[in-house]
Amino acid sequence: MAWGTLGLASRRLFAAGLTPLEAATWRAAGACILLIAYCLLFARPALRVARRDLPLFAAYGAVSVAGFMTVYFTAIALTTVATAAVLLYTAPIWVVLLARLLFAEPVTRTKVASAALAVAGCALVISGARTGALRITGAGVLAGLGAGLTYALYSIFGKTALRRYSPLTTVVYALGFGVLFLLAALFLVAAPGGLQRPPDAAVPALVYVILVPTTAAYLLYIGGLQWVEAGRASVVATLEPVVASASGALILRESFGAVQWLGAALVLGGVLLIQADRLLGRDDTSPPGSS
Repeated sequence: MAWGTLGLASRRLFAAGLTPLEAATWRAAGACILLIAYCLLFARPALRVARRDLPLFAAYGAVSVAGFMTVYFTAIALTTVATAAVLLYTAPIWVVLLARLLFAEPVTRTKVASAALAVAGCALVISGARTGALRITGAGVLAGLGAGLTYALYSIFGKTALRRYSPLTTVVYALGFGVLFLLAALFLVAAPGGLQRPPDAAVPALVYVILVPTTAAYLLYIGGLQWVEAGRASVVATLEPVVASASGALILRESFGAVQWLGAALVLGGVLLIQADRLLGRDDTSPPGSS
């Protein structure tokens, strides 16, 4: 739900003059600085990682912070926002498949049905009220699928890091390396002068983006991966576009028609289905012999 509020705040950032890459860099850098300051004051052990694990965090930051943002913006540029978003929310399918390969998480009928409901619901929520909102190009589809894959890998990298580190440590290092790669991209591609001071009009929205849909959302999601399978967590996270679309309708008076309400119902149905499976005692995550 916190991630779902990002769109509203981003509009203010872009209206104030920030580019998407600048906004992404400030977002990641602000959250990283805030978390490092917290660790220095209250949780210094959280900053300690083994040298052998630095490549893991570097890959995490490069792929699922900097890489994800880059291919997602590319997909938007080559297609439309709606098309890119629909392709992005193939992520639950990627997560279920990768979690099976890497963590031996079982692919159950309930999990497959939940992911299918969530992905179909996202497609309806995003595109239901706008005729011609989807535009397909080969390069755009590849970029969109790449966005879904790199977004999915956030859960996979996170699950791997949590085997040895706390959620706080995991988020700090993922964001930290992500910032380094974003700054490199900004310097080499977009702004040779480096990251510029944000306009005054952008500061309130930027503070919100750093605190809520970045710092809080990342910690909550990574924290949840301690107890929930990556596949389940990815399905639950498909609430994001529902929250984004509903808040746009309520606050910005954007269109939210019957087809989008149907999509929202499908997403919620997928989330409830995969959670009901746990509550009824059919939780795949229970260790053998547990009650």
